[in-house]
Amino acid sequence: MSSFLGLDIGGTKIAAGAFTHDGEKLAQHVLPTPSTYEDFLAVCAKAVAEVSGEADSTAPVGVGLPCAIDQEKGSVISVNLPFLADHFFRDDLEKQLGRKVRLANDAHCMALAEALHGAGKGSPSVFGMTIGTGVGGGFVYQGKIVEGPNGLAAEVGHIPLPYHEKKDGPVVRCGCGAVGCIETFASMRGLERLYKFVTGKEANGPEIVTQVRNRDEGAIEVLDRYYDVVAKAMSVVIYAYDPEVIVVSGGGNDLPLFYEEISQRWGQYCVVKELKTRLVKATHGPMAGLLGAALLWRD
Repeated sequence: MSSFLGLDIGGTKIAAGAFTHDGEKLAQHVLPTPSTYEDFLAVCAKAVAEVSGEADSTAPVGVGLPCAIDQEKGSVISVNLPFLADHFFRDDLEKQLGRKVRLANDAHCMALAEALHGAGKGSPSVFGMTIGTGVGGGFVYQGKIVEGPNGLAAEVGHIPLPYHEKKDGPVVRCGCGAVGCIETFASMRGLERLYKFVTGKEANGPEIVTQVRNRDEGAIEVLDRYYDVVAKAMSVVIYAYDPEVIVVSGGGNDLPLFYEEISQRWGQYCVVKELKTRLVKATHGPMAGLLGAALLWRD
């Protein structure tokens, strides 16, 4: 196979890409995500055709989606893309493309890209965590994604936040329907919710960062509490997977001293206080999900 092809599916856009065996991008094409199933299949096919032509490739396609995946049926469960429900998406897309298709959760794809060609390269166990509007996770062991029979492995965002204290912010209902999930505290929305809880005012993530850099005392207190929240969340990853590397992508990368602060704090929530796990920034940024989707066909 001369190149790998991937689709990164989001709620607002569909990105297609072609990559070399070394992870170098050959082509990319982005289209808006439609609102019906038939149009969705057509847009996916159009995006793949564009990058296939530019890269001169007839390779099969890997697809990353923001959802749980039933690999036996080739179907998905997605809150962000409800029109995918009750369809055998993998089979339908294969017919549309005239090529074989592999599916994976988008956070799993990010973890795979970083494990093989990014910040976790060379490490046998890599956990990828996305901290953005939500919190997602993916675990790669010996170069392979660990999915589990239900496709739920590494979905740490929907585990209750451990060691919760009142200062961590209000307990709210998550989009999954449960209450007190890690995602509701450790996501960027969680940071904004914590800011309002502490200061009584509203601000988004970039505004909070600006206030911290300007030495605003309220914002500094919020970020200090938030780092404790993330450290608690990371303890779940360490106890469940004990990876050599945790790679983080998303909004957390923009927070001052994020990696230093979390690494200094997480030991207080683990039996082993001096942890050997490395916490590092993702190399590929927004491109990681697309690259990881393409790499689903590396073997």
